[in-house]
Formats: sequence, C-alpha cells, structure tokens
Amino acid sequence: MRKTVAKACIAVTAMLMLQSGTALSAERASVSFDRADLTARPEPLVIGVGVHFGIGGEYNYVAGKSAALIKDMGFGSYRDDLAWPAFDQPGAKQGRPEPKQLFDFMKLKPARPLLILGHGNPMVKEGDPPITEAGRKAFADYAARAAAAAKPFDPIYEIWNEWNLTARFSLPFLVGPGKPDDPRAAQFYSALAKAAVPAVAEAAPGAPILVGAVGVDSGWQWTKAVVDDGAVMAPAGLSVHMYNHCEPDETKRNATELVDRLEDLQKMLSEKDGKQVPVSVTEFGWPTAKKPCVIDQQAQADNIAQFLLWSAATPWMKGAWVYQLKDQGRDENDLEANFGLFDYDYKPKPAACAVREVIRLVKEAKAFHLSRPMPDVFVLAIDDGKATKLAAWTTRSQIKAQMSMPDGIAAKAQALCAAEPLAANTNLEIGATPLLVELKPNTNNDFSVDISIK
Repeated sequence: MRKTVAKACIAVTAMLMLQSGTALSAERASVSFDRADLTARPEPLVIGVGVHFGIGGEYNYVAGKSAALIKDMGFGSYRDDLAWPAFDQPGAKQGRPEPKQLFDFMKLKPARPLLILGHGNPMVKEGDPPITEAGRKAFADYAARAAAAAKPFDPIYEIWNEWNLTARFSLPFLVGPGKPDDPRAAQFYSALAKAAVPAVAEAAPGAPILVGAVGVDSGWQWTKAVVDDGAVMAPAGLSVHMYNHCEPDETKRNATELVDRLEDLQKMLSEKDGKQVPVSVTEFGWPTAKKPCVIDQQAQADNIAQFLLWSAATPWMKGAWVYQLKDQGRDENDLEANFGLFDYDYKPKPAACAVREVIRLVKEAKAFHLSRPMPDVFVLAIDDGKATKLAAWTTRSQIKAQMSMPDGIAAKAQALCAAEPLAANTNLEIGATPLLVELKPNTNNDFSVDISIK
C-alpha cells in the first residue's frame, strides 16, 4: 500500500494504577504507524465457538436456539465431539449416523463444524486408550468412517481432545513429554495422529485436519515432542488450548498471558528454519463462576475481545474457538458450568456483545497493524477499505491509559459495546475494555503514537 508523507500525530499518555490508586514509576515509549504498515491476512481468521450436541449429557443445548445464535453472532465455525463410543454405540443403524443429536444439529448448517474425533472406546479391545498398534488401527478405522459420515457438512477434523490430560485420568498432572509407561506421553499421541490423519484425509479429501488439541502444557515440552516426531504432517495443522482462569497470580488471568505463551510457542516452533508455523486455538475462555477462581463477567468479555483482536492481527493464527456458547449448568460455583457467552437459559452475558462486535470488526477489516509499545498496552490499527479505526486496550482493568489526540482527528470514540460514544474525542481513557476510535474519513491514515506509563 502506498506510503504517504504527511502524518497526523496522536499522543498517548498511559498511567498504570494499582487498585489503591498509587501510581507507579514513569515509563515512556513511542510507536509509529502508516498505511504501509497495515497488512492483509493470508486468509481470514476463523472465529468459532464450542457447543455440546455430541456428548455431555443434558446441558440445555437447544438446537434451534443455538443455531440461530451462531448465525446471529457471525461465527464461522462451531466445535463439538464426534466421539468414538457415541459414533459406534450399540444399536446404531446403517444410514443414520450417531450421535443423532449432533447430526441433526449439523443439518441446520449454522456454520462450519469442527469435529473432534476422539475419546477412548471401552467396547473395543485396546481402544481405551488406543496406545497399541491394534488400538491405533481400530481408531483410524473409526476416524475414517466418522469423517465419511460427516463429509456432507464440510467439517474441519481434529484428532482427539487434550490427550496429554485425558488419555488416562487419575494420574498426577503431566509435565513434559511423558515417560513410556504413561499413556498420556507424547509418543503415544504422535503415533495415533500418524495413523489417523491419512485415514481421515482419504475418507474426506481436502478437508482441514488439526493435530494436537493440546491441554495445559508447561513450557510446551509435550507439544514440542509431538511436533519434533513429525505428527503435524500434511495436510494437518497444529491446535492448542489456552486457559489461565486459575493462574495463582491473579494479574495473569487475562488475554495478555495467553498471548505471551503463544508467542513463546511460535518462537519455539520456528527456531529451526525461521518459518512461522500456523496455529489454531480450538479452545480458550474464562468462566464466570463465583469461586474458586473468580473472573467477573466484564473481565470475561474484555479478555475474549482482546484475544480475538490480537488473533486477527497475527497472521500465523489460523483460528480461535471460544469455549463455549452457553453455560452448561446453573451452579454458580462450578467452574466448568460457567464458561458460556450466554447463561444456561440463553440470556447474554457482556461477552456475547463483545464477541459479536469483534467479529463484525474483523469481518469488515482488510488489513491490520498491531503494536505493543508497553507490555500491558496494545494499539491495533484496522483498515476496512474506507477508513482506519484504532482499537486500544490495556491488559486488565487496574491499568488505565490516557490517549490525547489532536483536534479534528477522531470522528467517534466508543468503548466496545458501550451505549453511547465518549463525549470528548481528544482526551480518551483506555482500559481493559477495548476502546474503538474511528478516524475521520479525510484524515491521513499515517499517524504516530507516543506512550508514557507512570
């Protein structure tokens, strides 16, 4: 894109405040943007959401309501389980694939399915978990048949779900690649992926396939072992899961901590040849339970919005699936039950609006440029083909920033999902809720940002 000479200056002063209101020592930085810096993604970011029609019992997931919300929110995909024991359940009839509830939901075509091919099958010899050659062969056969049955719905397929956490329960938390006597070890998952990927690719030619679905992996050592062993082979890509809602350091229960970990993963993956490796985050989210790990509903909305905006501006991020569409229970103290963008009865939390608005912004965008001039301050420039918008945010609500802009630059400034725009368009406060600043159409899209934190 053509680089112009004139620049409209935008000065940003950020003040880092503690909950007590005490200011920290001053820090300063500056960053410059121009139209030449904004770059288009190689392909659109897939923004998806988790649902529960394949497994999970009675979570009050209603097909019609869920499909309507997925369409209304603008999601490009939804993720669910096409589990081995459910697909091959006793009594399954030819021509009517199981689980019926999932296949009936797919017929509504709310978006592209991402189907998890996984779960041990205790009814198959050596199938729970499939860590032997016979078990892997049986799993690959199931995966091929499941992929063929779902092929009319054009799914993305994912091999297993958090093998490093779930291949065997009731064991101490796994750190590292795992030992040969541990069924959760990377070597067993790698062997399974190598058996399943070709089988799925043959049954559903051209379908995207994801390998990994990595659960919490300290230092990414389990993931590295899988990648180094060649399990992420064509046509498969790598998928991981990202959570931090029970991080002991409460200041890290946010999107920035996920970003930092993913950047570490990318650095590790690309260190051999310098080429960035595409990554899909097929689960991320924050529960709004009252205890034991407290994330309030606004923080959930802010975190998810921040992560999606960062993902859209990061070319090696292929997709991000929010976990999950709605709460799966009413117990306010059950973490697993409270991840929803909507509550158990489909009433929206603040995150529902935040995600809807971010999806709209991302879909309209033609190019992005993300800057992180301070560890806890992000400024994203978005070109929608007509004008440039800025999205600015801080890591968490306790961190505030002040953005001072020259007269005549901003047409409107409004916090994400706020009912009204800010009264002033020259001195703007930035916080955890992304602030959207629309520049006037006749404003030159080159600008500079000066930031100080004190």
